Amino acid sequence: HYFIQSNLRFFEKQSNILKDAHKNSSWLKKSGIPVILCTNESCCSTGRLADNLRNIGYNVTSRDIISPISVITQVIQDNHYKPYVLVNDRVSPEFDQFEQGKPDVVIIGDAEEKFTYESLNETFKLLIDGKRKFYCLGRSKFYHASGELKLDLGCFVAGLEYSTQREAECIGKPNSSFFKMAAARLGLECSDVVMIGDDIDSDVGGAMNAGCQGILVRTGKFRESDSNHPTVKPTLIVEDFCQAVDIITEAFRRASL
Repeated sequence: HYFIQSNLRFFEKQSNILKDAHKNSSWLKKSGIPVILCTNESCCSTGRLADNLRNIGYNVTSRDIISPISVITQVIQDNHYKPYVLVNDRVSPEFDQFEQGKPDVVIIGDAEEKFTYESLNETFKLLIDGKRKFYCLGRSKFYHASGELKLDLGCFVAGLEYSTQREAECIGKPNSSFFKMAAARLGLECSDVVMIGDDIDSDVGGAMNAGCQGILVRTGKFRESDSNHPTVKPTLIVEDFCQAVDIITEAFRRASL
């Protein structure tokens, strides 16, 4: 079996990239290869992501996407947590269903402009006594959008960990459990999984630590230094998503003979 996790940062301004990925993802499905979209996007719900993708031609539902928001809301529900959340305003409504008075868990996502001294200090004060569970919705250093690199969640998490001497449990890439959840959703073992992504650490490194194979593409966040990463050695490095799909479908065809 082959199973592809395609790392896509979902921005409407990247619609051309998504259309190319859609064409090749459709080809994978037609070849009998299951696909799930695995993202660290914590500024948008999986329902909204699915809507955006359908608007450009994808035939997907929220079940075809795994994101930190979908996982953490299930974690809160299963454990009856009362969360304090520092997240983007676009996903704040996802947490309205939960009681948030006297929080017993702290959750930090990509809050963008809400990352202020005041908000981070409030989060610090809730964590410093060590009584509350601490989750972060990703650890990425930066992401690629609108033709440039932008600061991501990782530095804010690291700052809170340093100041509180607490370690956040990561819900999202590169946490191995995130990739295992994605594989389990399709009933596959990680040894049957190929991850395609542009982030050497969060995508390829995280997936390979979980037991998957990892294909790094030379697009998006890729930098030439990634080719000689000191610890992460991708299964393959290819020019783009299309080339990765060609390689996988040919391998699948030969294995099926």
